[in-house]
Amino acid sequence: MSLIRSEMNVFIMKYGYVLVLFILMMCSLPVVASQTDELVARGNNLYDQGLYDEALIVYDKALSIDPEHLESLNGKGKTLKNMGRYEEAILQYDMAVEIDPNYKKAWNNKGNALTYLERYDDAIAMFDKSIQIDPDYSKAYSNRAWCLTLAGRYEEALESAENATLLEPAYARGWSNRGDALFALDRYADAVLSYETALILDPWLKDAQEGMENSIKMM
Repeated sequence: MSLIRSEMNVFIMKYGYVLVLFILMMCSLPVVASQTDELVARGNNLYDQGLYDEALIVYDKALSIDPEHLESLNGKGKTLKNMGRYEEAILQYDMAVEIDPNYKKAWNNKGNALTYLERYDDAIAMFDKSIQIDPDYSKAYSNRAWCLTLAGRYEEALESAENATLLEPAYARGWSNRGDALFALDRYADAVLSYETALILDPWLKDAQEGMENSIKMM
């Protein structure tokens, strides 16, 4: 018995500190997650207010705590995109999908940044990847419609926008992008109806307001 007890004491002395460190590390994880989530929520709020410089500071603080926090990378990317810093935004999305190849938001938002760079084929591939991950992702269909319209592929754009509005009927941007595709196809009356729906859902959606005005002029 004494021999067994002695061996147990040696084991505890040798590996006990590892167990203690593991327990402490596991206990700290929820705290870190809570901090980063709170920072991302604050960054998102600043982003929604158009305070992009301030939002970047907050996202960077979150990433200093957890460099692989997907929502922080996505938030930083969309902020950089709205500041016109498209290449820098793409780097954030690339890091996000390297961490999690199934993170649909990053593929979708990378598509947006590429669209602003007029790299339409590359952008469509990103939207397609996002849809492959989640076939019901209405925002990716909507953004794909926007990109296809800019690329002059109007019938495909309308089909993609139709998918967006069917999947999420309350998504104003989907109806606005549907209106853009219809306008490009010279279907002005149908475009007006689509823009009207968008404005019922979001009365301040500038693209829909301008689209409806232009469609009415063409009727």
